[in-house]
Amino acid sequence: MAKQKMTAAELIALYLEKRGVKHVYGVPGAAILPFYDAVKELTKIESYIVRHEQTGAFMADGYSRATGEVGVCAATSGPGGTNFLTGLYGAWMDSIPMIAITGQQKNSLIGTMQFQEAPIVEMAKPVTKAAYRLTDGSKAAEFIHEAWVTATTGRKGPVLLDLPVDQQKVEIEVDIDLLIGSTPVDNLPQASDADIEKTLELLKDAKRPVLLSGGGVNIANATIELKALAEELQIPVVTSGMGMDTFPNDHPLFAGRMGTMLDTPFGNKTIVEADLVINLAGRFADRSTGNVSVFTQNGKKIIHVNLDNKEIGKVVPTILGIVSDVKTFMVKLAEAHKALGAHVAATAEVGTRVNLTEERKKWARKTDYTTLPIRQERALRELREFLDRDAFVSHDCGISQIWSSQLFETYVPRTYLLTGGAGTMGWGLGAAMAAKLAFPERQSVNILGDGSLGMSLQDIATAAKHDIPVIIFCMNNSLMGLIRQQQNWFYNERQISTDLIYKNELCDNEERGIDFVKTAEGMGVRGELVTHYDDIKPALQRAVDSGKPYLIEVIVDPDPKNACEFSNNGALNGFKYSEKIDYSKK
Repeated sequence: MAKQKMTAAELIALYLEKRGVKHVYGVPGAAILPFYDAVKELTKIESYIVRHEQTGAFMADGYSRATGEVGVCAATSGPGGTNFLTGLYGAWMDSIPMIAITGQQKNSLIGTMQFQEAPIVEMAKPVTKAAYRLTDGSKAAEFIHEAWVTATTGRKGPVLLDLPVDQQKVEIEVDIDLLIGSTPVDNLPQASDADIEKTLELLKDAKRPVLLSGGGVNIANATIELKALAEELQIPVVTSGMGMDTFPNDHPLFAGRMGTMLDTPFGNKTIVEADLVINLAGRFADRSTGNVSVFTQNGKKIIHVNLDNKEIGKVVPTILGIVSDVKTFMVKLAEAHKALGAHVAATAEVGTRVNLTEERKKWARKTDYTTLPIRQERALRELREFLDRDAFVSHDCGISQIWSSQLFETYVPRTYLLTGGAGTMGWGLGAAMAAKLAFPERQSVNILGDGSLGMSLQDIATAAKHDIPVIIFCMNNSLMGLIRQQQNWFYNERQISTDLIYKNELCDNEERGIDFVKTAEGMGVRGELVTHYDDIKPALQRAVDSGKPYLIEVIVDPDPKNACEFSNNGALNGFKYSEKIDYSKK
């Protein structure tokens, strides 16, 4: 298209549409109205109003995780922008590309403490890849283009754009197609031939090598390459906390998950016993790695592949650090190994296939509980058996997330949604709604506890208003369960502010406090209470059949002996607390 006259706000809206943006999530206000008006009048972008700005950021984040594309959210100045900060922080921690747009006071008034003025750029810089203010509307083309390139190239991440209301109205002349056509090629670093050769040498010397798949495998859209590499090498795959859905959990080469809490027993065992670990685009984050002594003893060697050279050697010493796009590295390694015509790793002889299925089953945690109240493990088992293989499950932080990470199998990339770095309560509903909007034909479930639901409760109304048929699967133990568990274990049962029970005389369940089913119904969302594990699947079927947003409140066991396992000393080989605590006095 030739140059056209338009306002800066119109340019930004049209640029985003040209880039394939389909949705914007948020809450409009006076300072951002020029942008919202342009979205309505000039584009086919759908605008989704939420009940709290943070949910808009969570939806943009969840959309990006589910699709691999850029999520966009928008809000007004002042509190609108500050309510984005938690969502930006979560995306920044996990390298998620998204763009958050905020309104701002007029240029001439910035710094004079006017109504709803906030230094949002300065506040956002520590938790974004970049934060910009449009100080000159005539330069809006360069402004939005730089923001997009920044968010989507190299190590990806969130970008905040702060738009003074007067600068949004500045008229400019621009050719948007020419602007997009000037996008530079993302020249990601690539593993050298020497890197591949050294990796093969280390594999040849290894007796028990392991591929450790991190969250960057999803970000790089490299899950197909991971599967091909594992099958070529015939060595086990273990996933980190953020890499849980990067490899099919029923694949013969899948050993499990690694972590002090978000783990499977056989996954940890495989990592602890390995003599060579190849970390593929992971960070060695603390909840996955724990006490790093496990990685520095008994001659264990570490190869770390990461796009960001600052991550290599930051937590765990490496024998070989490779700064590379992980997809390129895996393709090169698989090709080089294939060219040898023989397995270099000691785990497989030529012509044989490794199958870890029986070992996984042998080490699996128990889920077939028949006691009541319902055990969380049984609730998650019923849910997993019901859902399709490609269903989305989003998570909030807390004991529900830990149980899910220990028990829930995933089979399709980008379906297990959680904030790995930030660990945000209230995040999962927004992510589930965004995933469902992106893929209407697929199931989308928010797994959470009652503590987290209290932090996203208002946005059940968002699902109702926009008719987004997500399932909210709330495991209610009327506790801040994970923190109560830690109070019991580490603080001699000195319990404070973790009991969510209060007497609610207006509801039938007066001993549990909030009646989530009635609350959801008050917002126009169907719901039902489940107290027996045999009723979980029928409730899920009714939820799916309804074609509407649906809340299922599952009453689960609050007993302290029903504790999720995690390492007592922060090491992957530490004993699990739930195996050692004596609850006989309870």
